[in-house]
Amino acid sequence: MSRICELSGKRANTANIRSHSNVATKKTQGVNLQTRRINGTKLRLSSRALKALKKFEAVQKGEMPTKRQKKKAKTAARQATADKK
Repeated sequence: MSRICELSGKRANTANIRSHSNVATKKTQGVNLQTRRINGTKLRLSSRALKALKKFEAVQKGEMPTKRQKKKAKTAARQATADKK
């Protein structure tokens, strides 16, 4: 089974290790894959994709405000302080 995130498509990155004499040796930087069960199916997701999913779910449930909601609250607060003066 290849180490690829099933949601975002992230895969291992190849890079060089440089020694003191500047000799290049290939190395792979793997993806931090986590196995999670979502809606009854097992998925191998990267930790970044899991974090994005959790944030998306929180916004959908209303537990976390969106950027637009934050901006609207900020402008309302400014208007309230301007009205007091």
